[in-house]
Amino acid sequence: MFKAISSGLLAAATAFSLMVSNFQSLIPTYPVSIGYDYSRPIPASEQRGDAWFADSAFIGHSLIEGFEVCADIDANIHYFTDTGLSAARAVTYSQFSLPDGGTGTLEEGLRQKAFSKIYIMLGVNEISTTRERFKENMAALVETVRANQPGGIPIYILELTPTTQKKSDATAFNRANVQKLNEVLSELCEEEKCYLVDLSACFDGGDGYLPAEVSRDGVHLKAPQYRVMADYLLTHTVEER
Repeated sequence: MFKAISSGLLAAATAFSLMVSNFQSLIPTYPVSIGYDYSRPIPASEQRGDAWFADSAFIGHSLIEGFEVCADIDANIHYFTDTGLSAARAVTYSQFSLPDGGTGTLEEGLRQKAFSKIYIMLGVNEISTTRERFKENMAALVETVRANQPGGIPIYILELTPTTQKKSDATAFNRANVQKLNEVLSELCEEEKCYLVDLSACFDGGDGYLPAEVSRDGVHLKAPQYRVMADYLLTHTVEER
């Protein structure tokens, strides 16, 4: 009799434990701890291996296309990219390569797969836009990601990289415009609880400009620099808990 009662209690406890475990698996994991300053770039962290990028997605323009081709990352990453992509166009563009092998919108692609994390790099194709418009467009993009992915998915926002002094002096791709949009990204991350990655620090030659020897046109990076970028991302990560 006692054994039967004990067995029954054990079975009930096990069932309850499994129920709690299953329930907990449905609770979204939210970013880090209370008090994290999302307006500031992620500080340097321990070096991760390429597996950190497993099942992640990158959304971006031609620099992310270069990253896809040249970074030589040993991980399964999906890329939502187009050469002239802007934050505004990212939400409506209908020719992204999708996880199922077809083409379509970002929303369609996000619905096809639950990603481990999302990286976004945009802004260079709207370098002259107003602060307000850029922020509005980026916020809409973040909303699209969150509406079509599991709750609490980590979103990493990559700052605009600096341009060479020659490019800055002669075009709208200048240091002031880069700094302006990076300030907007800081504000966005604070408001939307996204992680800010200071790529300016990665490629700043010490004078606020991109060194001419690492760029092919004053804006884009030469092939070896994309691995530098990957390693920088792998040393600037956040462990959520």
